[in-house]
Amino acid sequence: MVSLSMRCLRPHLGLATLAAALVAVPVSMRAQEADAPGWAAQLDSLIEAELARTRTPGAQVAVAFDGKVIYSKGYGVADIETSRPVSARTLFRVGSVTKMVTGALLAELSAQGKLDLHAPISTYVTELAGRRVGTVTTHQLLTHSAGWIDNAVPYGRMGEGALGEVMTVVTDTMFLTEPGRILSYSNPGYSMAGYVAERAAGRRYGAQMDDLILRRFGMPHATYRPLEAMTYDFAQGHVGTPGNPATLVRPFTENTAQWAAGFLLASAQDMARFSIALMDGGMLDGERVISAEAVRLVTQGSVEVPGDTVARYAYGLLVGETGGERVWQHGGSINGFDALVTMMPGRRLAVVVLDNRTGAPLQGVGRFVTRAVTGFSPPPPDTPAAERLPSAAERAQLVGTYATGRNTMSIIEQGDTLVFQQGMARLAVRVVGDDRVVLIPPVGTNKLTLLLVRDATGRIAYLHQGMRAIARQDAP
Repeated sequence: MVSLSMRCLRPHLGLATLAAALVAVPVSMRAQEADAPGWAAQLDSLIEAELARTRTPGAQVAVAFDGKVIYSKGYGVADIETSRPVSARTLFRVGSVTKMVTGALLAELSAQGKLDLHAPISTYVTELAGRRVGTVTTHQLLTHSAGWIDNAVPYGRMGEGALGEVMTVVTDTMFLTEPGRILSYSNPGYSMAGYVAERAAGRRYGAQMDDLILRRFGMPHATYRPLEAMTYDFAQGHVGTPGNPATLVRPFTENTAQWAAGFLLASAQDMARFSIALMDGGMLDGERVISAEAVRLVTQGSVEVPGDTVARYAYGLLVGETGGERVWQHGGSINGFDALVTMMPGRRLAVVVLDNRTGAPLQGVGRFVTRAVTGFSPPPPDTPAAERLPSAAERAQLVGTYATGRNTMSIIEQGDTLVFQQGMARLAVRVVGDDRVVLIPPVGTNKLTLLLVRDATGRIAYLHQGMRAIARQDAP
């Protein structure tokens, strides 16, 4: 079940709590102060408390309801060195929230008849003809079902030719498993989808995005180009260990070859407008900005999410429900920035939270706004089962070698327990229920939970964490 307490997909991590991070600096409102809703002061208090807790320099919140942006506000500072205040128009890197925008572009090209989403990608990227890697489809790339490995590379080639330079030379080492077997999150898959758009339409990805999506949706300053973003009001990314002050990320993050996966610069208000168009079937401000067919493709859940009986992955969106209400959601995290977009299409509500410090989520924003605007209270997340030592039968099932690409790991038996081993790292293994294990480090409290995915015979075929699959390499 998709939950409003669940933080969605990020380039480096997977699902976590609904939130985004903010900081202990004076709150600065930059939009709609005169028309602020009655709950605005309570929201500000909530955010100020989270700002102090997480020590994040700045953030934005935007709320869309019933076809309009009803709240758009900046908090804190765009960077800690100049103390420039965040406004409602400040641009933030939105990380993997970019994927829903890429999905919209590919879906629109399909609706226009320029692209067959179910044809092998070598149809368009002809350099891949004869390679296994060219047999996957754009639909599989967009739904993370192509069986490709993941990487999220914050620094790389620059210049808009970089996408083609990288994507025409990918090899069959991209595979971690057969296409269509399981959902496994892949940033390179989305980068390739962006290049397929270039080849199918005969125009650069960035130019198509400007014309078909960003400007049509009334996102005037949203851009992929950092040199363009620098001419507007934009935020700097920050990092830091929990509880300690943030430091500014240098140099500014840029990898043009992964634009389509996570490098969009936009404001919370921009993403709220994008959300309105999706929830209203392609209509925005009384005009059609994208075809109804494209919206259907972007929001139609296609691939099952392991461990969830309801959630499905669409094109850059996780779709499911909470408390009987439909939820569309995606998050992002990229080298100094966090983002989360949550939509409840049945109530025509969207909440967007952006921040400029990685990994310090602001707790409770989505729940508060949902309750304040609609009166709906999402149910609390389920309480996890207790951890326990594995039985002899469970140890026999789990022992083995697992891999994602060239990254290999193993589970070995030690007495009456198990140890997870990767390189020099060794973590104790505990079992939770019938379908999860918890990895416990020798020091610290950062436990990692892995879902066990079985094949038709009941054999454990994959470990799954953060929407990413680790394929079994041996028989138990």
